[in-house]
Amino acid sequence: MSYAFVQDVASSWEQYEYYAAALVDPAPTGLILHVAGPTDEGFRIIDVWESEEDWHDFQALRLAPAIAALGGPSRPAPTFRDLH
Repeated sequence: MSYAFVQDVASSWEQYEYYAAALVDPAPTGLILHVAGPTDEGFRIIDVWESEEDWHDFQALRLAPAIAALGGPSRPAPTFRDLH
């Protein structure tokens, strides 16, 4: 079942651009769609994954280290949804 991830990050758009290339190039296994854009508070990320397992693999191996480099998790917490 497809899986969606949405997160607002309280960091600059420039920081997103710096880290984004390392996160999505090469494309992680299972990633269907990745979009991001600046917000008043930072930026928003929306991803669609082939499965929840693909998301968790990406989160552990690539995303968590990048978030730590940006200063830790942002608030509000990410939103996850199964897609039908």
